[in-house]
Amino acid sequence: MQEIRERVGDYLGAIATAGQRFSYPLSLMHAQSYIAPRLALIGDAAHAIHPIAGQGVNLGFRDVGVLAELIAARFRLGLDIGDAYTLSHYQRWRRFDNIAMLAVTDGLNRLFSNNILPLRLARDLGLWTVGKLPPLKRFFMRDAMGLAGDMPEMMQENS
Repeated sequence: MQEIRERVGDYLGAIATAGQRFSYPLSLMHAQSYIAPRLALIGDAAHAIHPIAGQGVNLGFRDVGVLAELIAARFRLGLDIGDAYTLSHYQRWRRFDNIAMLAVTDGLNRLFSNNILPLRLARDLGLWTVGKLPPLKRFFMRDAMGLAGDMPEMMQENS
């Protein structure tokens, strides 16, 4: 607590603990199903990943965007927005993207937290290669920003 006081200062008032310490395990979690009757899991309720580059929040935003787009389309047609068709469409749309990002971030976490020489050399070569190839670098940057893949219309760059 003293270190926080020294680093932050007291210009916002006294710093005090609000409860006991708690740690949230940084582990990969993925729901077997995102849906149940009249219910959809989104964001961290459906999937949790290591917080590499904020990808969890990007996945959550896309979950919300897809669900909002599907609900709006059903509403415009006067159809039930929470029916099994809508929910299963949401799950099909989001599941692959989420699983792919879960695998990538878990793999990157394992790769960058490992100091075995062959892995370190492969990692360094991969980073060097991406740095030397601007199209490849742009591809990875767009993906990291959450701008790639099967995006809901409201999240597409030209919307």
